[in-house]
Amino acid sequence: MERRTLLKAGGAAASLIGAGSIFETLEPSGAVAARRTDRAWYRMRSNLTPLDAPLQTESNDLTPYTGPWSDELLHHLLRRSMFGVPPAQFAEAKSLGTMSAVLDRLLAAADLGSVPLPPDPAAWVWDLTPPSPKDPNYQVEATNFNRLHGNRINQIANWWFDLIVKEDLSLREKLTLLWTNHFVTGSLTVQLAPYMYSYLQTCRQYALGNFKTFAHAIAINPAMLVYLNGDQNFVENGTPHINENFARELMELFTLGILDPKTAQPNYTETDVQNAARALAGWKEGKTAPYTGVLWDGTNGNPDRRDTGVKTFLGQTGNWGLQDVLNIIFEQGTPQGYNAAYFVCQKLYQAFVYYVPNPSVIDTMATVMLANNFEIAPVMRALLSSAHFYDVNTIGAQLKSPAEFFGSLVRELALSYPAFNAADPPVTGTDTQGYNTYGDPNPTLSVITSIMSGQGQQLLNPPNVKGWPGGHNWISTGTFQNREIYSLGIVNNALVNAKKNWNLAFDADRYASQIANAQSLPSAALSQSLEAASLAFTLGPNEGGDLDIDIQGTYPNPNYQYNTLGAKNFAVLMTNLPEFQLY
Repeated sequence: MERRTLLKAGGAAASLIGAGSIFETLEPSGAVAARRTDRAWYRMRSNLTPLDAPLQTESNDLTPYTGPWSDELLHHLLRRSMFGVPPAQFAEAKSLGTMSAVLDRLLAAADLGSVPLPPDPAAWVWDLTPPSPKDPNYQVEATNFNRLHGNRINQIANWWFDLIVKEDLSLREKLTLLWTNHFVTGSLTVQLAPYMYSYLQTCRQYALGNFKTFAHAIAINPAMLVYLNGDQNFVENGTPHINENFARELMELFTLGILDPKTAQPNYTETDVQNAARALAGWKEGKTAPYTGVLWDGTNGNPDRRDTGVKTFLGQTGNWGLQDVLNIIFEQGTPQGYNAAYFVCQKLYQAFVYYVPNPSVIDTMATVMLANNFEIAPVMRALLSSAHFYDVNTIGAQLKSPAEFFGSLVRELALSYPAFNAADPPVTGTDTQGYNTYGDPNPTLSVITSIMSGQGQQLLNPPNVKGWPGGHNWISTGTFQNREIYSLGIVNNALVNAKKNWNLAFDADRYASQIANAQSLPSAALSQSLEAASLAFTLGPNEGGDLDIDIQGTYPNPNYQYNTLGAKNFAVLMTNLPEFQLY
């Protein structure tokens, strides 16, 4: 189904953009529409063609960048590391002086492991007390329990987006998003807020850590055990109940990939999948905080649900368990461990450089990872300080995902919204069947994450175990037009609605004042400063001139003085440019 059709088919986001909606009435018309129709779409697409080819760059390894350190390159590094770059954060990063100092800040491991919990999370994060089937009112209580956890999961997604847009100078949230699209689970399958919270925090905790340790933590995370049926993989009274789902995805999607990157031969066989599943048998999701897996091994009164027989896995025979399987996986390839290193480095490259892999650069990244025993941070430092990363063809080559698009809107346009409210979703009444209805403590954040879902990216719920495909899949003629309509509506405060408790507010003076001395600058200087804050490209005379015209309000205007309407019109046109979709 074409994405605009899908968006209109249902859900909160569909109601925002459907016939007669406030977003539809704000669709660009006249001169603005003429400046952003077929020509804009062609320019954005032509910048990305051919869609399946790596970037053409001078450097195709990790040779360090040794050229001058400029504002343009700093902006590029920050855009790839975060979700948009507010001018104040750019100034903070610039004050650090050198590329090395900025990377020190972005890669600070302490930032990744010490994210504070939301205020008083006990209610909606740690509570897991399902009703008993023996309860005479079980059906109603079970439905209420499921509804409540669905609302709690929405609040976890809202809290995460709040962290994204309040991000400091750190790779934390960009990497967390990457790992939720690598070690994929799905909230609609898991359906329990504590498990999804534990999973999100695991992705955040290990974001710059050791990938081997990360893989083990994910393998026994309750959300993963539920999502890929690890909790249904066991032996009971000598009878095997072997489920191969997680074992297969562990190799295919999480660690090795299907083919050896050097020989193009299969990395594993069906027999390897079967024996890996046997080795992984016996894990069950924990029911109490901090929610990690429990191995049913005959201790602590638990029955032994492992498969204790001999297994041959990837050519090695023994009575293997989870850690053994991971150890063997991370030994595959030449040199030893290369296949897993190459596979995960490919994901890092696609997320931070370009969605079409460059095998030569990834090979060098894998070498760095192996030299550092699968630590992620050294690879990221080498990549983000390389001449390849700062190549002129790399800058502005990536397409924003919905999270990146809306994150950059909120951060760069200085949008405001109410502080995140960690209260448990309250019961507001009952429906016609007697089931509870729940209120929303964060309606503004909910409408943003709902729009993102309608654009194809529901936080904590990728479409399948392969994750969001990304790259050019984020943009079609429909989604590009919808993004224009949403940005136009947001700048016109369409998401300030007292009746619905939405308050995503745009203030033109607050936006422009992010630039020092904005109200006393000439129109061209203010226009160019705001362009540089949000666009990876220097605009040509036509589009740059259009933006300057919008800043002036009327044209020509030899007596220009700063005015609120001009700043607002500038924001409308700038966010409707195809260049705003690229970073």
